[in-house]
Amino acid sequence: MRIRTAILSVWLAMTATVAVGQNVEVTPFVGGQINGGLDVNSAFFHRLEVQNGLNYGATLGYLLGDHAGIEFMWNHNQASTLAQPVVGPSTKIFNLRSNQYLGDILYHFADRQTPLRPFFMFGLGATNLSPDNGASGITRFAWSLGGGVKYNFSPRFGARLQGKWSPTYITTTSGGIWCDPVFGCWPVGNDHFLHEFDFTGGVTFRF
Repeated sequence: MRIRTAILSVWLAMTATVAVGQNVEVTPFVGGQINGGLDVNSAFFHRLEVQNGLNYGATLGYLLGDHAGIEFMWNHNQASTLAQPVVGPSTKIFNLRSNQYLGDILYHFADRQTPLRPFFMFGLGATNLSPDNGASGITRFAWSLGGGVKYNFSPRFGARLQGKWSPTYITTTSGGIWCDPVFGCWPVGNDHFLHEFDFTGGVTFRF
């Protein structure tokens, strides 16, 4: 009886240790990305349009409790970019490589032992944009809002579906002059963002 009790105690302790240690989540993912465009101030072109395409990447996350979590996300996309001239049809000018790096905060609407876990996410980071025509790339501030659902098939294995919207700041141009009868007049800026929406699915490994 004592031997059985000792074995049961050791087994329960090992089970509890494994459960506590399963805080790290790694999720490779793949999906589709919808890209936006930018208005440009040029004598020949008035807009650039980035086409839609495949995206893929991975997340490395850490669960802070039953509901909160933090993670690092890398998202890659490569898409044709078209220039819309002032007169005439659009023409392809290069392929644009996009690598996005975000630090995300997640909130799960169910505790970590529940198989189905809807979640909301908010992220801050940067996007590197690099054309394949030899021109220099740029890195700009980016942020994201998104959400989805995780499904745990077991304590160590699951699936993740999500969608997110992520604007990347590109530049600020002059928006004219704003005048107020009390404070006078001052120049205002017009911020330009490259928007992207993506929908992805992945396999989650928990350690």
